[in-house]
This record gives sequence, C-alpha cells and structure tokens, in this order.
Amino acid sequence: MPSSPGDTSTMRAGHSEQPSAVEWLGRMAARELSARELTEHYIDRVLEANERLNAVAAIDPPSVLSAAAETDRLRAAGDHRPLLGLPITVKDSLEVAGLPATGGSLARAGYMPARDATVVRRVRDAGAIVLAKTNLPEYSSSYETDNVVHGRTVHPLDPERTPGGSSGGEAALIAAGASPVGLGTDGGGSIRVPAHYCGVLGLRPSVGRVPVTGNWPATRASGYMDLYCIGPLARYAEDLELILSVIAGPDGIDPYAIPAPLVSGRPDPAALRVGWFLDSPRVTSTPGTRAAVAAAVGSLEEAGASVRPIEPPWDPDPTDLFMTAVVADGGAQARADVAGAGGRHHPQFQSFLDAAPGRTLTAEGWFAVQRDILELRSRTRQLFTGLDLLICPVVAGPAPRHDEPPAGLPREEYGRYRAFDFVHLVAIAGLPAASVPAGREEGLPVGVQVVGPPFREDLVLAVASLLETAGPEIAATPMAAQADGESPE
Repeated sequence: MPSSPGDTSTMRAGHSEQPSAVEWLGRMAARELSARELTEHYIDRVLEANERLNAVAAIDPPSVLSAAAETDRLRAAGDHRPLLGLPITVKDSLEVAGLPATGGSLARAGYMPARDATVVRRVRDAGAIVLAKTNLPEYSSSYETDNVVHGRTVHPLDPERTPGGSSGGEAALIAAGASPVGLGTDGGGSIRVPAHYCGVLGLRPSVGRVPVTGNWPATRASGYMDLYCIGPLARYAEDLELILSVIAGPDGIDPYAIPAPLVSGRPDPAALRVGWFLDSPRVTSTPGTRAAVAAAVGSLEEAGASVRPIEPPWDPDPTDLFMTAVVADGGAQARADVAGAGGRHHPQFQSFLDAAPGRTLTAEGWFAVQRDILELRSRTRQLFTGLDLLICPVVAGPAPRHDEPPAGLPREEYGRYRAFDFVHLVAIAGLPAASVPAGREEGLPVGVQVVGPPFREDLVLAVASLLETAGPEIAATPMAAQADGESPE
C-alpha cells in the first residue's frame, strides 16, 4: 500500500492529499487496511483540525472505534454493504442516535435523540460509521456558522473569514482533509455556499429526491415547505454520487419524497446544451467569480458541448421571495422552537427573530407568495426545454470576513443576503445543483453552480466530474496539506 494518501498511485487531477471515499472503500474491500485503521486515521485528523477550525459539535472516539471494529468483524464474515467501514460526518441539525443534536441552540442543550434521521439510518444501514457531528448556525438560519452552544467555525484558509453556513462545519472539515464525506442540508444554499467558500463539492438534490425526516427545525410544515433538501458534501464528485445512491428514495414519512429512480450512466459531453449567466439584476459578481464561470464554460466547450449565454427569470426577486416565504408566520414557529433557550441567542439569530414579525403575511398574502413561487419555478424550469444544464455563480464572491456580506457589499447589507440570488433562484425552482471548485480569488476558492433539470442529478454529477478533472487544484488547501500524514496501513 502507498505510504501516504498523496502517493502518485492515488493522485488524480486536482487532488493530491486524500483518496476518495470510493477509493478508501476499495482498499478496505481488498483488505489493504481495516475500518479501525481508517477510522483512527480520521479521528486524529478531526481532532487536530478542530483545534483550528472549531467545526465539531460532537464526537465520541471510543464509540466510533467500537463501531469500526464491528464493521471489520462483519467484513470478515462476508458483509459487502456499499459503505461498510466508511467514516462519515453529519451536520448537527440531523439526528444521530447516541450523539447530541443541539441545532446550535440552547433550547436543545442536552438533547440526545433516540433514533436516527432517515438519511443517517440509511448510511448506517449501508455500513457507514458516524465519525462526528459538525457545527452550524443557530437554528440553521444564517450564512455564517456560529452559535452560542459551540461557538464560531472558521475558514480553513483564513480564520478571519467564514466557511459559510449553515453546513459550514461540514465544508470546513472536508476541506481540511478531516472527513471523506459528509451530510448537510440546503434550503437557500446551505450546502452549496459552504462548498463554494471552502473549495469542496456539495450537492443539493432535486426537491423530493431525499427525505428530510429527522432534521431540526422541521421544515415541511413551515414556510420552507418543499424548498429544503438534504445532500452530501465531499472532495470528489464520485463520492457525491455514492452517497446520493444510498440516501435517495421515499421513507413513507416525508410527504414530498417520491419514488423517482436515479438515472444511471454518463452522458456524452459533446451532446450537452449548456446555458450560462454571470450576474443578477441586483448584484454583480466579482471578477474572480466571473472568471470561474468562464473557465467552467470553456472546459465544457472544449469537451464538445454547445454553450450559450442565457438570461434566467429574475422577477419576482428570488431572494426576497425566499426570505418572505421562510418567515411568512412572522417567526412564530421559530420562536416556539427555541423558547427553551430563554432568550439566549446568537446576535445574528436574534436579528432574524427581531426582523421576522415585519414579514408576517395574511392568508391572502401567503397565497400570493405561493403563486409567485410557482410562477418563478415554472419559468426557471422552462429554460430546460432548450438546455440540458446551467452554469452560473454560487455566490457573487468568495468567502467574506466574519460578520460581512460577500462580493464587497456594504456591511449594512449583511441581513439582506443579496449576494445569494443565484442559490435562491435554484432553490425556488427545486432543481438539482452542485457547487464545484473552479478557480481562486484573493487566494480563496471560488466555485461554480452546475444546475440540472428536475431529477437529473446524473447530468449535474457528470459535469461536476468533468470540471473536477479539468479544473485547478484548489481543493488542496494548506490546512489539508498540514494535516496530511501517514496513511493508515
């Protein structure tokens, strides 16, 4: 076996420090290493990285190692489940039996769920080992990962910057090489934004592809309704595909999750029709963001795809529409959910609670918002009558400093989330989308958003894989390089 994960026998374009989850599973299947050895390897990485990142909400090394030893016994007895022995991290909004699930709120301090969220149960049933729970904003309600329970998570390249939210702990650990793959959630960009900021890949599946049962806060009977998704983050496109294949499908509980079979196979890039755009009418992307989109489009054009600029529908305003829908009840559900905190909240979340009553809607207003959502969803999906994919920014700029908006917007604009028009448009449309590293700006990673038609994650993942191979080596952050050591043997 190679002496380190970066040995030339495991190197691939854009990555030199850690094998993929698929490769780790292959090594375990070939008996080149045990699950316990791999798990010890990642426990060490998590603990070391967490000293700088503060990305871990909960970890129980003895229990993790015990689970790894059990998977080794099962493999020796002939078990061949698809994720057997793979360590995986999970955002702290998702329930994991036996580990705390605070959701970043003092209202849940001491809460220990008795059962797994559906997606957690599915990865465990497939043989995965939950390595750690990862940090998030309070109530998953900010584009910065910080809360009064666990504190602030920082960016792997610069502690003065945010890794994003709300799956920021996941993205930070994966970027640092401390987790091979993780589970996050995405309402208005909470997988895609941290992946973009940290230089990793993140997939928001089609609405209805993956059940959200076992997530806190509950979102279906709320303003989120069908805007909320669960999906994977990873360093490699093939790992997104691996995890999606395990977590997809209805569970009989989430009313939006439907039995839509995953499409298999790889499309011919030369047969793809790709549309692209750079800005919204309300925000201009930074030069590095525009260059990343241009580089991704150029790679697809070189592969033979037909590419052309397009103008998506921007009216009604997707960011304003998203935020209005989420707090249509004036924040009543949120206040009830966090009442146990006794008013002790992170300032950003307190600002959210304070502003929410100003968006309270009447029943007539709520019906109007739903009409607008359905109209914008329909018009955005109609783009795919003549296209197979869209390429656009994830956010209008790279990771900002803490408490500041991205893309050079003034500080007073932080709470308006204007730089996130692109992720909000895709969320309202209910489309599958991946954030894929595609460049750098000011020394920071910049991703692009690859967007597909409903339930065509296969197209999104195929292009993510192509861009991963063609793109620059940006996932190899200095922190990941510092963490690289001897591979488990």
